[in-house]
Amino acid sequence: MHLIQKGCPMIKKITIAAVLAAAVATGCSNTEPKDSAANPVPAKEPVSLTLFRYYAGLTEQEFDQYIAKPVKSKFPHVTINFVSAKTTNASELEQMLASGDQADIIFTSNYSLPVVIKMGLAETLDESMKKDDMKLDRFEPSVVDALAKYGTAGNTYAVPFSLNFAALLYNKDVFDRFGVPYPKEMSTWDDILELSKKLTRMDGTTQFRGIIMPAIKQVGDQLSLAYADKEKHKATIHNDEWKQVFEFMAPFYAIPGASDNGKTPAALKTFMEDRTLAMNAEWISNAIGPLTELEKNGQPVNWGMTTYPSFKGRPGIGRAVDFHLMTVSKTSKHKELVFEILNALAGEEVQTTITKNGRLTVLNNDAIKNQFGGELAVMKGKDLTAALKSKPARMVTPTDYDVISSTLLAQGLSSMLANKKDLNTALRDAQEAADKKIAEERAK
Repeated sequence: MHLIQKGCPMIKKITIAAVLAAAVATGCSNTEPKDSAANPVPAKEPVSLTLFRYYAGLTEQEFDQYIAKPVKSKFPHVTINFVSAKTTNASELEQMLASGDQADIIFTSNYSLPVVIKMGLAETLDESMKKDDMKLDRFEPSVVDALAKYGTAGNTYAVPFSLNFAALLYNKDVFDRFGVPYPKEMSTWDDILELSKKLTRMDGTTQFRGIIMPAIKQVGDQLSLAYADKEKHKATIHNDEWKQVFEFMAPFYAIPGASDNGKTPAALKTFMEDRTLAMNAEWISNAIGPLTELEKNGQPVNWGMTTYPSFKGRPGIGRAVDFHLMTVSKTSKHKELVFEILNALAGEEVQTTITKNGRLTVLNNDAIKNQFGGELAVMKGKDLTAALKSKPARMVTPTDYDVISSTLLAQGLSSMLANKKDLNTALRDAQEAADKKIAEERAK
């Protein structure tokens, strides 16, 4: 619930020493003494704001360290409360509105921003940006490009906060065990396929794997492929581009021991806990927490990292841009103040702090980027330079049908890998099923 707490009026206090000093000054001069306490700067009334976290990783500890404390330092009269969505279902946002609860800030990801905009919760920020002279060119170009795709009529709906980036993590012990050289920076997926063939093997009773491939959506996003046509209200997955993705992924699953009819274990668990996975192409934000905990518990992983694998013809292009952001909620009664806060959180001081602690800055500032993980013991000695050579892929303009298309596309790939359908049939059936589902959704 949004609350405004009114404080007591400021009580003017004049010490005895101050009175004596004033008397002496008066006796020695014909001029009136200047009493600085006569016109004090009025204290600002306490303000309580609510931040609602929706479908984006942010723990209470991170909220306190990266948001609440910096805000209290710069805006002493402001207290921010943390409310976290329990699910990824948009109904929680609807329930919040229906109950009369007010969020002042919505913390979410760029992929969930369209839901917030569609529900009419995100305030446009263009006028506030002009007033505070906030320039978007201070942010990473890929982030600015993504924000433009979510807006309508050129409007901006959010202020970026932290940038996610992916890297190729590798278990040095697995490579050393089989005498295979570590992956090189700027490797292509073809290079990783060859490494995976060498590392996927049964050793005694233990099955080792070279790599467990990311979900097909992450592969498609890396290639900036579209899932649907928002004008025609149709899926766009039965085409040569997606056919090439299916053909690209199949050899990774065809390696003996790599999968069971297209089914593979969870990559992060296999890499962190089982330690039978040589390489893990992963969001670094997903890995730092578990790696840190293992190190604290005396079970460190002997790991390294390098550039996220790229496709031939697209050197250095990694996963699609993925970032966390904050919006000014339309339900807020303190919109100008909230924008000032978001602007401050996107400033160099806070951005340096979050970067040192494992959240990459959204600022286009190499000096800050190079401090990534500086406060984390688990990042010491890691090849950050190589990892940061990977640049985010361009994000395609999202549609309301992307989830439908990508879900059925993944099912189509699974059916092909399980030898239940050939490639063309799998794609055609996925397209038809997606078109049918889209039509049903539009008819509601």
